Amino acid sequence: MAKKVINTGAGAFKFIKPDYIVATLFTGSDKDESAPEGDSFILEDVVEDTTSISQDDNETTDIECETSDSPIISIIKLGKWQLASEIGDTQKDLLVALAGFTSDTTGNRTIAPSTYKALYAKVDVVQVQPDGTTMVAYVLPKVQLNTKLLIESLNSNLARISLAGTAKDIALTIGGKNVRTPFYINHKYTLPTATV
Repeated sequence: MAKKVINTGAGAFKFIKPDYIVATLFTGSDKDESAPEGDSFILEDVVEDTTSISQDDNETTDIECETSDSPIISIIKLGKWQLASEIGDTQKDLLVALAGFTSDTTGNRTIAPSTYKALYAKVDVVQVQPDGTTMVAYVLPKVQLNTKLLIESLNSNLARISLAGTAKDIALTIGGKNVRTPFYINHKYTLPTATV
């Protein structure tokens, strides 16, 4: 007999067609990793069906037993969380913030980097609930960005920013304890607002 039987239909949560994708930059002076202090970008021109948050397959190492075909123990290392999304907008501010470009205002140029520099952002994929006010977000609290500019097939396509990266663990306080996580769901999400 089961301890408890739970019918999931009544509480089912379906997350489709996000309403917002938000990237908030880390400035390097952030005291609390879960609250980055940089600019927030509400990304509007995200190309359909390009956004994904996925976890790599877990890595398993079996310690084999001399006298049995069953392993003594299986050591399991959790897979990394990955972000991918394509933004059909190559404005200067996005290239600078998300892809490490440099803005040359005197020469009216936006210049690609020649070497990789680590950039970090908190990324929220947000859905407004049927009540019209409550928002739920899938959150990668700290993503090391690995973004690039895609310029291809321009007769039938659009230049775009390929936003990508790997989530890093950060510490969250839950019930007075610190818990490290690379991903969480925020059931009472609020959009960022500018500080005055």
